[in-house]
Amino acid sequence: MAPRARRRRPLPALLLLCALLARLQVALQIAPPCTSERHYERLGRCCSKCEPGKYMSSKCTTNSDSVCLPCGPDEYLDTWNEEDKCLLHKVCDTGKALVAVDIGNSTAPRRCTCTSGYHWSQDCECCRRNTECAPGLGAQHPLQVNKDTVCKPCLAGYFSDAFSSTDKCRPWTNCTMLGKKVEHHGTEKSDVICSSSLPFRKPPNEPQVFLPGLIILLLFASVALVAAIIFGVYYRKKGKALTANLWHWINEACGRLSGDKET
Repeated sequence: MAPRARRRRPLPALLLLCALLARLQVALQIAPPCTSERHYERLGRCCSKCEPGKYMSSKCTTNSDSVCLPCGPDEYLDTWNEEDKCLLHKVCDTGKALVAVDIGNSTAPRRCTCTSGYHWSQDCECCRRNTECAPGLGAQHPLQVNKDTVCKPCLAGYFSDAFSSTDKCRPWTNCTMLGKKVEHHGTEKSDVICSSSLPFRKPPNEPQVFLPGLIILLLFASVALVAAIIFGVYYRKKGKALTANLWHWINEACGRLSGDKET
């Protein structure tokens, strides 16, 4: 009977696996994973990132941590970072219809928006002038900041007669309120045209006044008053003269009578 073959034990393979596991365990103990957003891994260690408003002047070493310096004027960094320089703020160019809504600082970027009458367009990445509504159309209110104009047709009783990116439709003129009548009806592009005033209606129970007759009556009264004053003055002077002559005649007559008796 043939001897049975002896089974070979996998001792070398087990030893190799144990060695690899030991090395992996040592590596994990030396360089633990950097899970925080404020750290980064370098040279087998976790190093500190730079805080917002600062950039990394030099990386960490085996003996020292990272070196961070503040951003300069008109620069910023808004996150924990490993950047070797800060970012420049945007320029809100007024020549391109841009204006700053937030000037920013070392930890926040500057924000620009389009000036009044313009809106931001994704097509050109620039500010475009707002659309002007044609006559018969009015701008929808309230107007949306940094958005294009929305034009809507004027409803019955309203009109728009000019191109405008801000004006809404206006109501027709009420001729009756002005004491006039409608000569031409309005449209969505034109206002009502009012004619001359309506006939005047005398309020009930109100006496009618005739101005020309009143003026003539006052004129006659004035003339009569002046004539009466002149006549009175004249008569007064004349009366005095007649009285004096009468007395003179009486005295003369009496003197003659006395002379006749003496003779």
